[in-house]
Amino acid sequence: MIALAVRRLGRVEKGQPLILGANKVEGGYNFAVEASEDSEVALLLYKKRGTAIPVEIVFPEEFRTGRVWALKLTDVSLKDYEYNYRIDGEIVQDPYAYGIHGREHFGAPYDPEKEVRCRFLMEDVSGWGDESAPDIEYENMILYKLHVRGYTKLARKTVSHKGTFLGLTEMIPYWKNLGINTIELMPAYEFCEVPAGKPEKNNEHIKTRRRENVVNYWGYASGFYFSPKSAYCSTREPEQEFRYLIRELHKNGIACIMEFYFPEETDNLMALRALQFWRAFYHVDGFHVLGGGVNREMLLRDGILSGTKLIFQGFDFDHYYRGKIPGRRCGAESNMNFLQDMRRFLKSDEGMVEAAVWHIRHNSENHGVINYMVCQDGFTMNDLVSYNYKHNEANEEGNQDGSSYNYSWNCGIEGPSRKVSVRQMRERQIKNAFLMMLLSQGVPMIYNGDEFGNSQGGNNNAYCQDNATGWTDWKGLARNRGLYEFVKDAIAFRKEHPVLHMPVELKGVDYLTKGFPDVSLHGERAWYLSYENTSRLLGLMYYGAYARKEEDKEASLDDFIYVGYNFHWENRSLALPNIPEGMCWKKIADTSLHGEGFHVEDKEEYRKSIEIGPRAIVVLLGRQEAEKDAFVAPVAALQDDHEA
Repeated sequence: MIALAVRRLGRVEKGQPLILGANKVEGGYNFAVEASEDSEVALLLYKKRGTAIPVEIVFPEEFRTGRVWALKLTDVSLKDYEYNYRIDGEIVQDPYAYGIHGREHFGAPYDPEKEVRCRFLMEDVSGWGDESAPDIEYENMILYKLHVRGYTKLARKTVSHKGTFLGLTEMIPYWKNLGINTIELMPAYEFCEVPAGKPEKNNEHIKTRRRENVVNYWGYASGFYFSPKSAYCSTREPEQEFRYLIRELHKNGIACIMEFYFPEETDNLMALRALQFWRAFYHVDGFHVLGGGVNREMLLRDGILSGTKLIFQGFDFDHYYRGKIPGRRCGAESNMNFLQDMRRFLKSDEGMVEAAVWHIRHNSENHGVINYMVCQDGFTMNDLVSYNYKHNEANEEGNQDGSSYNYSWNCGIEGPSRKVSVRQMRERQIKNAFLMMLLSQGVPMIYNGDEFGNSQGGNNNAYCQDNATGWTDWKGLARNRGLYEFVKDAIAFRKEHPVLHMPVELKGVDYLTKGFPDVSLHGERAWYLSYENTSRLLGLMYYGAYARKEEDKEASLDDFIYVGYNFHWENRSLALPNIPEGMCWKKIADTSLHGEGFHVEDKEEYRKSIEIGPRAIVVLLGRQEAEKDAFVAPVAALQDDHEA
């Protein structure tokens, strides 16, 4: 019966060992799998959603090249089949599989020998039509990081397909309204959230004394790197659904970056080929590569990945480029130091002014810089200002997991509070944290839900919380609408002023003889900044002429921008530098003021100094006196006529 079934499927001959996996080739399908030289290897073919005994095709010894076993089935269509391998009696899945069937229920236990099968790449996937990927350089990027499942599980009113790729397409209008132009997906390939074997060791992204069979909600683990996660799909066609997501994102001017975690034992070529595949087949715009299992220089040199965004942590781009400037910045560093130092500046630690200045200005010519205050690994933004200590009891590890170094400040009370002064200080500190990111030169990365105060109840390691703790609570959007509007306006302000997000680092000198330096530092005295360890004051003036293009004749209103930081716990004054005659400073933002939005209505003119409230940031623009206010000028004219 088996031989008859094989004959019906086609002729078996030796395959090509060079491309691992199951791939359609001219005249049939090529199967190549790696196993030891003395193994017994067989291909198992199953009817889709069928329960019959699979067709088993044994790999003859002559089909082996080194440790790779390869066969070809000719004159056959396998669109109604799925497959596995049997190696030394054990049924295993193909690590190069383009899809996995049997893992559709997130967190459910499974038997890899009985329930899980590999899928072939769909032959009839629809084309891309007129899809065109947005061309977003790092200096123009507003990055938004999210978990595919957790982001929409509680979005009851706005999303129909919760926790799925399709559900993310329903969030596109929200991202556009907020000002997001790039999203970063936490692992969305087919990882095993409930591993059948022992948990992986030395995973620096999950700090835990892990129990067996705990759900790996985040997904930082090895997996089937060529397959979209089926549990993140609302349909039975993961390839179609994910391609539809990318197509809709691109149609709306939004790029997509995916996170991939490659542990040390990962084969370098497998990692390279996986990223090439997602780039070519799914049109993914970039990758944030984590783990020690891939040669990052190899990725940067690869021709197929040329022009693709590649984000690394702890990689020395200066050593890689050796003084050369690439034609386009494709690589980027994920800047963990920004998080640590700017959190300490935010909480008024001593001696942080110099570090703050460096991070605000840091922006390399040869690579992008990703700045963030929070991510999944630690407190949310709201929890950063609400808790001094981690509260990971729900992880059932005795609160011993997660980092104990959070550089957080609870504003006087641990956890939720009804005290008005505490709530107002927390709101102020969240706004300060957002401005630290959005007014720094690097790429700001917002973690999902922080724009409306999402909380995890003080859990700073929610790796196993596939529940309301780890999911985004969309009720917070109504509760904290003012914070959302502030973030939205601050993003728009950044976009409107290119001097705040230049493609190269500002030099701090007037190297083009335009009359002012591109950026200058100020303290209690103009043109002088104190770096004393007791100082918590910082003023920066940006000269917009250094960002204005010659053909942009209208870009004159933002020639001067002043940002003042006061992280003392009382009012302090910052000196304001003189700007050209006929101009004055107008305050347009002040985090010490409570209410909705970023912009403030302040008719006062500032010339020599400005007093800033405790733990607050202010933003001023240099304006022509004739443009003070639409109401002030006519009144002044009437007064002059009366006096005459």
